[in-house]
Amino acid sequence: MKLSILDPVQITVGQTSGDSMRASIVLAQAAERLGYHRYWLVEHHDVAYEANPAPEVLATALAGATSTIRIGVGGLLLNHYSPYKSAEAMRTLGALFPGRIDVGIGRATAGPKADTALKRLRDIPTPDDHDPQTEEFLGWLGNDLPADSPFHGIAIMPDEPAGPLPWVLAATQGSALRAARLGLPLACSAFHVPENAPGAWKAYHENFQPSRFAAGVDKPTAFLAVRLIIGETQEEAERLAMPMRTLFKLRRKDNLMLDKMPTPDEAIAMMGGLLPTEDATWPAYVVGSPERVKSALQRMAEITGTDEIMVQDVLHDAESRLRNYELLARTFDLCGS
Repeated sequence: MKLSILDPVQITVGQTSGDSMRASIVLAQAAERLGYHRYWLVEHHDVAYEANPAPEVLATALAGATSTIRIGVGGLLLNHYSPYKSAEAMRTLGALFPGRIDVGIGRATAGPKADTALKRLRDIPTPDDHDPQTEEFLGWLGNDLPADSPFHGIAIMPDEPAGPLPWVLAATQGSALRAARLGLPLACSAFHVPENAPGAWKAYHENFQPSRFAAGVDKPTAFLAVRLIIGETQEEAERLAMPMRTLFKLRRKDNLMLDKMPTPDEAIAMMGGLLPTEDATWPAYVVGSPERVKSALQRMAEITGTDEIMVQDVLHDAESRLRNYELLARTFDLCGS
């Protein structure tokens, strides 16, 4: 099974944004040595403990510092941007690093103020036009806009092949069906709403149509994404997972955004103790010893038939992050590690 990494570029304890971005470059280089297949970056805005508002810029640095691992802008929030300008950025990355770049197409709110700040025309409500935005973006990636497009006849670097490879980010069945209809690869989140993952995965594979876009694919292509913390023991993993679990509990359930990453001890104090590890088939967090983590990922792979799982950590320091992926690589014997 292939393993990949989804990096939110958290600002680890005692570090600046610049420190954390440079640490991500080092982590991507380590991931390449360890045998990971992809290294993707999220796009988030106005998150005080993350340093990745412009993943297309950081992706250039990651790709330039590595040579074989696939690099992904794993969240291009197309609802905020011009498809043309977005495709220009992605086509530039693809031309610089041919055959190594992925782009995940998503949509999300960054919060009322950040959403407004991202807009060019701030007094006009943003329409719900994700489908035509996505199709236009795909047309630019392959320079195959339809004849009735108002932009037909102009192109972005037409001397370069179609691409980079576009993926649909999906946490729901609706997004999975969009990927199937357009003939695009599916990045299926098993952590936003974990119980949605099996249905989204099934809907995609049952409804897939070969793409009419040059940048698309002709057969179902998909991976699962999970949040994961691994430790030498169950107790160690549960302690290390507390900053991640605390951040997301406060953010999603209590509408409280912390202004910095807590340490494990600080997180435990905030929550009044350790939060118990989930035993669900589709947990929000995969947390545990090598044996427990391997069993959980293999179970997910058997249920879906996937041959690739992308994992995201939210750990409090760079050393712990590197150790997380070294231990996971050893657990799955990536490249004989």
